[in-house]
Amino acid sequence: MNSTLKIFTMLLGSTLALNFAMNFMGDNIEDFENRPLPPIRPKTITTVNPVLKVNAQSKEKWTLVDFSTQKTFQITDPEKDRDQMAQKDWDLGFQRTKVISNGGITNPQGKVAIANLGPVDFNSVLHIPQAEYVSDTRSWGNINNPSIVDWYLYRTRTHNIESKRNVYLIKTGDGHLKLKILNYYCQRPESDCQTSMCSRDEAACLTLEYFHIPLEAKEFPVPLPSPQKTAKAEP
Repeated sequence: MNSTLKIFTMLLGSTLALNFAMNFMGDNIEDFENRPLPPIRPKTITTVNPVLKVNAQSKEKWTLVDFSTQKTFQITDPEKDRDQMAQKDWDLGFQRTKVISNGGITNPQGKVAIANLGPVDFNSVLHIPQAEYVSDTRSWGNINNPSIVDWYLYRTRTHNIESKRNVYLIKTGDGHLKLKILNYYCQRPESDCQTSMCSRDEAACLTLEYFHIPLEAKEFPVPLPSPQKTAKAEP
């Protein structure tokens, strides 16, 4: 068998195989179309530490959080509502990607200051380290805390927000707090938003891993392996 005949035979065989496959798919396409898709399973974030979900979607209001009680309340303007903020117990305030703390220029009567420990293992932070604690300041006309103002990465291709997952050590009025921002989206994990655009309607439901200890405590407890706290990446 010469080379031309071999090539012709191979092409003919390939054509017959492709035709058979197309006919099979055509005969069975109705079965594929009628087969229900598997249910969407909300992805979860699992940790042995307490988790708090903070709704910071409003562009007009700030959500202020007291981590010792898990209570929240809202204000409209940190500069105009200082009297109200001074009468409440709170540690951090959230509005979209912005974060303020109860100290410094935001509230001179507050005692909150923040140290950025970087992307360390959350559970490895047991002792309260010597660190540079920073209170709120004013920068370019805006109030923020330099230690936590850049807690996220902005993805220019998808215009989405991704947490750097740094651990923050926070001096509060009644103790110490360690904190990590796990997720920024309400219904999706941030990993989904690395390759696809997550809408603004899904944004600014921050999932926070934290642990608060009172002033008399000298270190954070060693986390137990169970029970685990699970926070669904949805409202």
